[in-house]
Amino acid sequence: MIEPKEVTRDNCGNWTHPDLPVWGEGESGETINAWFAAQGMERKPIMLEGDLSADDYDKWAAKGDYDAEGWEPTKPDGEGWFILSIHDTDDGPVCWWARKVTT
Repeated sequence: MIEPKEVTRDNCGNWTHPDLPVWGEGESGETINAWFAAQGMERKPIMLEGDLSADDYDKWAAKGDYDAEGWEPTKPDGEGWFILSIHDTDDGPVCWWARKVTT
């Protein structure tokens, strides 16, 4: 079971939990979702573009670097969320939040 770890981001603002599997580009959503289910966890992706105000997004895009440096992803509502990964995608930076599923 993955436990929260201290997030130490690189110079581009990225970080990935050391216990998270390395999925290749194009890995199926079913494979990823099955892994989370087997771990008893839920995942909530937060995209940088939808997380920033329009003005802040425009300032970020104007830099032209398109990395996650300086972005502090908004934690989802509810208890127990921790960061699993902040990484780049074809659609821009994303933060994967995760927590244990409670029954």
